Amino acid sequence: IRNPLASNDRKKFNTVLIIDVHAKDIIDKFVRDSILNAREFDWESQLRFYWINEPDELMIRQCTGEFGYGYEYMGLNGRLVITPLTDRIYLTITQALSMYLGCAPAGPAGTGKTESVKDLAKALGILCVVTNCGEGMDSLAIGKNLNGLCQSGAWGCFDEFNRIDASVLSVISSQLKTIQQGLIIKAKRFVFEGTEIGLDGRVGTFITMNPGYAGRTELPESIKALFRPVVVIVPDLQQICEIMLFSEGFSLAKMLAKKMVVLYKLSREQLSKQHHYDFGLRALKSVLVMAGELKRNSSELPEDIVLMRALRDMNMPKFIYEDVPLFQGLINDLFPGLKCDRVTYPTFDKAVRDSIAHMNNVVDEVQVDKVVQLYETMMTRHSTMVVGPTGGGKSTVISILTQAQT
Repeated sequence: IRNPLASNDRKKFNTVLIIDVHAKDIIDKFVRDSILNAREFDWESQLRFYWINEPDELMIRQCTGEFGYGYEYMGLNGRLVITPLTDRIYLTITQALSMYLGCAPAGPAGTGKTESVKDLAKALGILCVVTNCGEGMDSLAIGKNLNGLCQSGAWGCFDEFNRIDASVLSVISSQLKTIQQGLIIKAKRFVFEGTEIGLDGRVGTFITMNPGYAGRTELPESIKALFRPVVVIVPDLQQICEIMLFSEGFSLAKMLAKKMVVLYKLSREQLSKQHHYDFGLRALKSVLVMAGELKRNSSELPEDIVLMRALRDMNMPKFIYEDVPLFQGLINDLFPGLKCDRVTYPTFDKAVRDSIAHMNNVVDEVQVDKVVQLYETMMTRHSTMVVGPTGGGKSTVISILTQAQT
């Protein structure tokens, strides 16, 4: 993983490492707790793959649930870091499906509700279709979705399901009840919304919810009865960071993961509260990916300097002026004695200054720095949001960058 690799090969190794680390943790637990019997709950509760000679089929078992592998090819797109929380969600989902129920993960944003459902679908070789729900969704739209899922045997994950209007939810409950009754009697065909269609027994429905957020509806009892709830709490960030750093080729993954989680915890507590600040799992993941990229491009640099640079470069552009020295102080405290100079772009820097002069503006060092930060952010993010008060120079910074790049 530390050697130069093609993009696809790197993804393969990355995925294998993440799965193998989880397997190692499970075996460590079995050895520690002296799990010797195949009937022990600790063994039964694991997602286990068996090749059955008759009828020549790959089966997946977990407690009372047994599923045939779906053989759905989804390409090379990585796997989720599996923590004890993820294992619990998997167990709840497989038990719900074995009882012909759906599953309803609920919890705050960015805790991995949807991703856990998608990752289990990937492990079972089943297509998972994610639908983002909103106030404008009606029973007709949901019905078409369910119709397709039943015939193809795919899983449907309805994200933020409790944003749908209460009057629509009661109609959806009758649609879901019809599907459930068809699954219980193991029907091959059934009548759905007045049309006879095929029913693939692998179909699964999932709803995710963010309780307590604005614009959310309380689910009716008729819907609650069809789904098994599972509460998704804030995941173990340190374990996720450690495994991801390890899969990116860092030797000091344990120590660096601890520093990173402490930095984000202190930033959340000590920096000012701004709407655009995010110190959650998504922000951590983007820094880890950036750190892996930097490590590959600067293999001669020590690992702590690589992570320090990634943390600084990914976070500094979003901070308001007053928070910059505070964050820099936190980094210096966690990485004492380390000096990490910013990457300079002499040619680009000159182009920015020329663009400002060409627009008949005064060259301001803060503005030049903001243009460089925007440039760096756009190289590491899919999309970029420029935030600030009216007349703060947002459009000007974008215009300068556009001109400097032409």
